[in-house]
Amino acid sequence: MKNNIQNDGQKRAVVYCRVSSKEQVEEGNSLVSQERICREYAIKSGYEIVEVFIEKGESAKTANRPELERLRKLCTAKKANIHAVIAYKVDRISRNIADYSAIRVSLKKHGVEIKSVTEFFEDTPAGRFMENIIANVGQFDNDVRTERCIGGMREAMLEGRYVWMASLGYDNIKVNGKSTIAPNAMAPLMKETFELIAKRIYSTDVVRLVMAKRGLVDKKGNPIGRGNFFRLIRNPLYKGTINKFGTTTKGTFDPIVSDELFDEVQAILKGRKNAVKHYLHDNPDFPLRRFVLNEQGKQLTGYWSKGKRKKYPYYSFHLPGTTIRKEVVEQKFVDFLSQYSFDAVHLNTIKGYLEKYFGKHAQNQKNDSEAIQNRITEINQQIDNLITLQTNGSISTTLLSNRVQKFELELEELTDLLKVKTEEKVDINDLLKFATKVLKQPHLLWQKSPLDIKKRIQVFDFPNGIVFDGANFRTPKVCSIYKLKEQIDTNKLLVVNSRFPGKNTVSTHVLLHSDFLLLETKEFWEQIVQELKQLQGIVET
Repeated sequence: MKNNIQNDGQKRAVVYCRVSSKEQVEEGNSLVSQERICREYAIKSGYEIVEVFIEKGESAKTANRPELERLRKLCTAKKANIHAVIAYKVDRISRNIADYSAIRVSLKKHGVEIKSVTEFFEDTPAGRFMENIIANVGQFDNDVRTERCIGGMREAMLEGRYVWMASLGYDNIKVNGKSTIAPNAMAPLMKETFELIAKRIYSTDVVRLVMAKRGLVDKKGNPIGRGNFFRLIRNPLYKGTINKFGTTTKGTFDPIVSDELFDEVQAILKGRKNAVKHYLHDNPDFPLRRFVLNEQGKQLTGYWSKGKRKKYPYYSFHLPGTTIRKEVVEQKFVDFLSQYSFDAVHLNTIKGYLEKYFGKHAQNQKNDSEAIQNRITEINQQIDNLITLQTNGSISTTLLSNRVQKFELELEELTDLLKVKTEEKVDINDLLKFATKVLKQPHLLWQKSPLDIKKRIQVFDFPNGIVFDGANFRTPKVCSIYKLKEQIDTNKLLVVNSRFPGKNTVSTHVLLHSDFLLLETKEFWEQIVQELKQLQGIVET
């Protein structure tokens, strides 16, 4: 409810009502009854109600409540001419004594008093003393509840139950009436994430991008940012361990990964090279070993055969008639890979679409980063102002500490977000330069790379492996970048055919339109960008 605000000498007040669902059930302090009692008090005391502020389900432990902030802005506006804030009880305003004192002082500076309908405080030393006692009672009640809650959490932890917000891959559930967690549908993807990191096929950040494509998203369905991703894979909860209150307890819930896998991933994150043995059995002389399959799915092996004067390298499926000289097999693979070479038309197409879809995106990312940086600067200035106020005696040390602590938490979140924004920025020129370098002759890139890079390139290019029938290579699946080349080649052919229309003109144009539709979707190019970043991470490792 709002009335026109006029400066006519009439006493004006606003009403503030707040209740949590729990309080409403236990104490009966419904919003309706609070508002009714406050209105009756206003009429008896001669106040005109300017506006009623309703706070639904908000805790009074913090002053950061939307309706309370609106109330404070209205009360401190010069033209509003507000004289009082009417509340059912003091603890409706705040259950934190430092916050309540800060609110009361800030309102008092603008001539606004807090009126409690069910508690009476005279504007005398004794009255203000009683007001502080009542406000302290609210905080005491909160502190007792908090202590009981923490005690319950400690007890649950000792029983091996995790009672906090479940991490990605787990759900909060109840077993025999007691809270704990259990793996959910996202758990297999989390396990696959750990396994993929342990294999050292991709860098850890590339694993994040790979798993995002496979469906690993946060609880809101959004891709996981770099900072959050690293926090997840460092969380010992996934091996069934609870680390809280300075102690470690083995949980009774099902772990998503084994202790060995979790510890191996942590060693990789810390850069311990001897922690990973993925390539110990690989021979640098035979990069296609175990990657190439025959028609029946048997893996290709490599070995040296001793001749009269020297050794000769061979590949074989360990079946009769499948032994072939190493250089023959690898030359056939190089020829197969060379068919995916990009020419100037392919690269110009990539450039055009990247500029179309990500030129504006890059500007938006820049704007977001600037907004975050501005907020960080603003918070630092507010902290400096608080320190000045405390030095002058305008606010207490307790209030300063509480405010600074909240600001520091926000600063930490903003800093992480700024880092993620920076890392997720699409640098079109950098991607184009990289694409030109590696896509013109992908077969030469493979030939010049060391064994570990060769193997990562192979898995990236052909995710489901590659089949060799003794004469030719084929593959059931290629990466999206190579699909892009095929798409552009198809479109070039259709464009040429459409210049010479005949009896099949209609069907040709239908095909042309269908093929171009894929290239005209931003989602397709987002996938291309992600794969270019993955390949860049592999090559530049």
